[in-house]
Amino acid sequence: MLTGERKRARAVYISLLLVSLAWLGLIFAAPYLSAERHPVASLLLYQGFSAICHQMPDRSFHFHGFPLGVCSRCTGIYGGFLAGLIFYPLLRTVESEISPTRWWLIASTAPILIDSVGGSAGLFANTFHSRSITGAVCGFVAAFYILPGFVSIISSRAVKVCA
Repeated sequence: MLTGERKRARAVYISLLLVSLAWLGLIFAAPYLSAERHPVASLLLYQGFSAICHQMPDRSFHFHGFPLGVCSRCTGIYGGFLAGLIFYPLLRTVESEISPTRWWLIASTAPILIDSVGGSAGLFANTFHSRSITGAVCGFVAAFYILPGFVSIISSRAVKVCA
């Protein structure tokens, strides 16, 4: 990879890290703003997150006495994604445009499916922790697909996927 391409790949990585940090910050900002009596700003955040999450208070972690902007599973997904990005350079080169085989991504969604179906069928109770952990596993793995995808887009090449 050329020096310019390497710089662009690292810029993509840092940008994705910063966006992920900001996204998680906004998830925690919604209840914080409610607690600090800034209802309009808080409501705007909650409304924005309602487009991507059911926001059921009984399935959400609370901060300052108010539910987070998203449920525990979504919190796990976004937190896991950030963790995946942080660990990414330890496991792969940031410049790589090659995603892992799709089976890893499919396998990472299996715990969510098992937790959801098992809880709905009454086989066991899913909890804040089971929801957030299964979400975190999926989010962590997703980072290994999303980052190479963005790096590939920036370098104007198609994403290469191992079969």
